[in-house]
Amino acid sequence: MTEPTTPAAAQAPLSTSLPVAAPDLALELIITCADGLEAPLQTELTSFGIASEIKSTGRLNVSGSLRDLYTICLWSRVASRVLMLIKRKNINAEYDVAEQLYGLAKSINWTEQFKLEQTFAIRLSVDKRVAVSQQFAMLRIKDAIADTFNEVYDSRPNVDSKNPDFAIFATVNDKQAELYLDLSGTSLHRRGYRVAMTDAPLKENLAAALLYSAGWHKQNETDNTPFYNALIDPMCGSGTFIIEALLMHCDYAVGIDKAANQFGFYQWQHHDETLWMAMVDEAQTRFRDALTIACEQPDTLPLILGFDADSGAILATEKNLIAAGLQDLLPLIDLETRALDQLNSTLSPMVKDGRLSNPLIITNPPYGERLGDEENIRPLYQAIGLILQDSFAGSDVNPMVGILASNVEQVDILPISEPKTLRCHNGAITVYFRYGKLIPGQVGNLMSRFEKREIDTEEGQDFINRLQKNLGRLRKQATKENVSNIRVYDADLPDFKVAIDLYGDYVHVQEYAPPKTIPPETARKRFNLALMGIREVLGINREQVFIKTRARQSGNDQYSKQGNTEKKGKFYIAREDDAYFYVNFTDYLDTGLFIDHRNMRARIKDNSRGKAVLNLFAYTCTASVHAALAGAKKVTSVDLSQNYLDWGKQNFVLNGLDVSRNKYQFVAADIFEWIKDNTEQFDIIFIDPPTFSNSKKFQGTFDVQRDHSALINRAMNRLTADGVLYFSNNFTRFELDEQLTERYDIVDVTQETIGFDFNVKKPIHQSFEIRHR
Repeated sequence: MTEPTTPAAAQAPLSTSLPVAAPDLALELIITCADGLEAPLQTELTSFGIASEIKSTGRLNVSGSLRDLYTICLWSRVASRVLMLIKRKNINAEYDVAEQLYGLAKSINWTEQFKLEQTFAIRLSVDKRVAVSQQFAMLRIKDAIADTFNEVYDSRPNVDSKNPDFAIFATVNDKQAELYLDLSGTSLHRRGYRVAMTDAPLKENLAAALLYSAGWHKQNETDNTPFYNALIDPMCGSGTFIIEALLMHCDYAVGIDKAANQFGFYQWQHHDETLWMAMVDEAQTRFRDALTIACEQPDTLPLILGFDADSGAILATEKNLIAAGLQDLLPLIDLETRALDQLNSTLSPMVKDGRLSNPLIITNPPYGERLGDEENIRPLYQAIGLILQDSFAGSDVNPMVGILASNVEQVDILPISEPKTLRCHNGAITVYFRYGKLIPGQVGNLMSRFEKREIDTEEGQDFINRLQKNLGRLRKQATKENVSNIRVYDADLPDFKVAIDLYGDYVHVQEYAPPKTIPPETARKRFNLALMGIREVLGINREQVFIKTRARQSGNDQYSKQGNTEKKGKFYIAREDDAYFYVNFTDYLDTGLFIDHRNMRARIKDNSRGKAVLNLFAYTCTASVHAALAGAKKVTSVDLSQNYLDWGKQNFVLNGLDVSRNKYQFVAADIFEWIKDNTEQFDIIFIDPPTFSNSKKFQGTFDVQRDHSALINRAMNRLTADGVLYFSNNFTRFELDEQLTERYDIVDVTQETIGFDFNVKKPIHQSFEIRHR
């Protein structure tokens, strides 16, 4: 590139005395782009060896040569237009701006710019601070051009707003007006490969800009090989990221698509056809050579993985790859119909065998403006982060991750270190691109990190000793079974009537209502001693401890919101057997995850693959999630509460499960009425009813002892001949109706479903497997 000089065009209109095709022709150019893409465009220009300066939003200044102009038009994947300055003039916004624009245009000898038989068009950009009619101002510029030709030829060129030979671009703000010649013609961002579409497609130039931001264009300094060894798009849609990445890797000049007739400089008097065609020929050769190398030496091609839950999206990606001229690469890349929940099982083996030593993971999720349900967007972004952390767990690989969102709060929850954020636009939608290195997942939990130590205290020593003894006894089994949500104390000592549950790194403490014989101040003192002992033994702070008072509930009280709490409304994430669940420690008596049913959920998971599963009294759908992750062909969750079903949907999304698919149903209905009216058959049915609840049937309430027989009989009508119904409840004095044992094949599996952290001699629940005889 020539050294920047002050171009003649900055002082006066271009003159025909300038030599055509002069190699040292100095041009003052404005390179435009979509708002927010200024930095990626500058990165791209720098990779071309072209210096630039960001002038304002969507505009970069370049002082360059004719070759630089052609390079940008031929190779830029991010730029929108290339404008060459004709003339600029200071204006006074307090006077008639339209007439000042007329004067600026009239001072140019337009007959030296283009011929009478050629057409032209005017486009004008007006700063909002300038009071002028845009249409009238454009008309006055057109009048000035017409007057210039009339004075010389007594005739004027025609205006063609759609396909002009010369496109003249004018800008005006409160201090200055400028006139440019649009040398790019049609917008540079347009590509020719978009033959198949999906909902909310990603703009091609935006995809390219984000790839530049993430450094996809970089090469290793030692051997000039690609910096990244893989690109992964787990929600690829119609494949825009994949196609732009491959075009970049294969040295494809996107301007070749327009080289035939669409550039604005073709009619320009300084156009050098020889130089231009030589550059076009070189670009075509470079692409052919790079494509040949990629096909004949596949090891030189980064691993390309594109997944989407929608098979139509994968088909669209394949069609677009073919339209982009990359059909020869199709056998070398991996495009699969694969939902987000399957990403970990796909990537983990590749991480272990070294195939993903330095990957770029980049995607455009359905972020809610056009796709998806807004309340499920946050769980989706959390799911992406959790699944990626699981995929690279135990390795030294910290992949680069780049994800788009319509709201910056959505990407704030991503586990990315030293994050960078680009605010830009995908069409009319404002979006945010967050990128950076993936933060490794947290290692361990309170149970796995526990170490017994000497703790001396004046009061509460018995409680501390018992808690440490319980933790030491449970830790080995918890580690063996990978259990992090566990009950570690349940009113073991008469003076400390609390239940203590660990959920990962959080402690849920439930205080049993003391007998009336215990003075309130004594009960409060003992409870505070217990809280201090918990924090001391586990080495945690107050923010990790949540407390509730538990008493016998009636009706639907167990599902009612609780009061008197300082940490309301927040969801935390608990992990169980490779599944994630939202838990709420403050708003309800129960957290949303019943620890005592851990083994029952595992039993359902182990038997759900390829099965139709029905979860009645589904609550937050935790058993449904396990069934879905295990590969159930259909999962139906039924509960009277829409709020809990919405919570359940979020649990599904948190695990990467696509709740928009028909295979996952969430039904808010009275259980008895729904079973009576529904005629579907299910291979597995899970019923875990509350002891009491309100219902439209059975005299206005449901009583598990009174009504379980009718409930099970109705459910068995929906069970396939070789299916199994799991029935469980927490009523301590529950007795199964003898008529059921006569009618069905029933096995009491209570002992097998009570976890090692509960007392099997005093089972917290009763569980049964029920089959047709």
